Amino acid sequence: MKKILSYTLIMALAVLASCNKKGPEPGEVTMPGVFYADIPGDKSVVEIAPGASKTYSLKACAFQNQVTDIVMNFSFKADPDGVDKYNQAHGTSYVMCPGSAFEFLSNDVMLPRYGQASTTARIKVTASGLENGVTYILPVTLDKAQQTENWAVADTLAGYVLFKMSNYDPYGPGTEGNPYPIASVSDLQEMGSKLTEGSMVYFRLENDIDMANVAEWEAINPLGFPFTLDGQDHTISNFNGTTSLFGMVVGNLHNLNVTNAQITNVSGPIGILGAYGGTQDVAVEVTKVNVSGKLNNSVAHGTGGLFGVIINANINICSADVTIVSTKYDSGGIYGYDNTQSPKRSVISNCWTTGDISGNRMVGGIAGNAANNANYSEVVIRNCYSTARVHAQFKYGGIVGDAAQGQKTGENLDIKNHIEKCIAWNEAIYSDVADESVHYSAGAIVGFTSLKNYLVDCYRRADLAFSDCPGNPFNVLVDQENASPDSPLKESAQSTGGTNYNFPYHGKAAKQGATASEVAKALGWDETIWDLSGALPFFVGGDAPIVIVDDNAGAQLPDFDEYEFYK
Repeated sequence: MKKILSYTLIMALAVLASCNKKGPEPGEVTMPGVFYADIPGDKSVVEIAPGASKTYSLKACAFQNQVTDIVMNFSFKADPDGVDKYNQAHGTSYVMCPGSAFEFLSNDVMLPRYGQASTTARIKVTASGLENGVTYILPVTLDKAQQTENWAVADTLAGYVLFKMSNYDPYGPGTEGNPYPIASVSDLQEMGSKLTEGSMVYFRLENDIDMANVAEWEAINPLGFPFTLDGQDHTISNFNGTTSLFGMVVGNLHNLNVTNAQITNVSGPIGILGAYGGTQDVAVEVTKVNVSGKLNNSVAHGTGGLFGVIINANINICSADVTIVSTKYDSGGIYGYDNTQSPKRSVISNCWTTGDISGNRMVGGIAGNAANNANYSEVVIRNCYSTARVHAQFKYGGIVGDAAQGQKTGENLDIKNHIEKCIAWNEAIYSDVADESVHYSAGAIVGFTSLKNYLVDCYRRADLAFSDCPGNPFNVLVDQENASPDSPLKESAQSTGGTNYNFPYHGKAAKQGATASEVAKALGWDETIWDLSGALPFFVGGDAPIVIVDDNAGAQLPDFDEYEFYK
């Protein structure tokens, strides 16, 4: 799963120096390229508490859009010479990180042929051996390439970590400036006892936490008291439960990863983060959170990668790699259904999902049922994509299953959902039944929509494997223009009419051979959030989604104008 790392990247911009390896002998192949070490993140100095740790990603990157024509394997090393270079360039007096304070958790990466960024290695930083009041620097550079010596490293373009020992009280008191530290399973379990009605309590995750040995988990916040958790890019792994990690999330979650969660439902909606996100009075803000795991639900409607139900939520820069197996309604990669009341609305932006998402009906790659509160709902889903396999009986779509709450026209309902600039790059979208009486509302973008929705600039992959119920040959992929309440979507010409009508939104097909990143670039996705250098968009500073590499490619992608996406 792709991990968001929102901490320390200090890149020293520099002029290339000569190769620190021997030059090619006469008759040898030309140099594949010039490379540098990258530690994705922001430019702040991170505070690390005694006993806590911080883990960073390491990547090898090709310099200035160069690529290599062979697969290359790199390793990394700490570079003490980089301290003086950085201090001279920035007018600082930072001190080299002592060896006791860092450890390479993994040190080898692979840069694919024609790639510009490698797989990910890891380095862990602690407060061991640090002095109070001193800011330390850890420069990291490339050590070696295994396949060839004909490569160059950018002399001063390196990755830097800046950090110092934290001097805050390790026991709280849970204010914004002095949050409660969470460094163990027991700290997680005690979060609930520190929450109070009507008062925001602040927490900060100090370590990765493995929950594999926790036999029975009770949700931290079943009553919906407000709290803020800064995950500091740490990971909570192997959570196993019957509802969710937090129960109800009201407040703010950011910079957190929850991996390999396993949830088997026994009552109510379920999601890895929460059964519910937000209330009608207090919004939930979720930013830079990534989850992965499996959710089984045969009990209640509402199953989502992050939340079963959202109420007044803002979810931005999040991802979910999930398997959802449900026999109930409302299954989605990010959330199951929304129950917000106007004038408030939920906004889902800059998110991606992958995996396998199924349910009875109202199933989507991002949202199962965009808005369940038919008379009041207004949901915005913008700049999101999914590669998930999506399947159900009916009302299923690559992005949203149902965006109309069962109302085809919505004439008497205030349904004005916005599905904008989304990309259905799903592995497959198909029906789980063969009964021809169940044959309506499946779409590449939205399975079932209404006349009052805004449907703007959405695309699907050209070779999308899409099928409705086998008994319905009428619902096939067609390109559709943008729609709004003033210019509503036209009912498909393939509709069979009657009660089992077909009212999907398929968007437009991308040009054959185009990548999802090229489509996103043409749509103007924010490249301070999205890295669009690979086949699939991934978050700047994060790990790319898994991509199947064609080892027999032998050449670059076919030449075509990346801004032409119609067939």
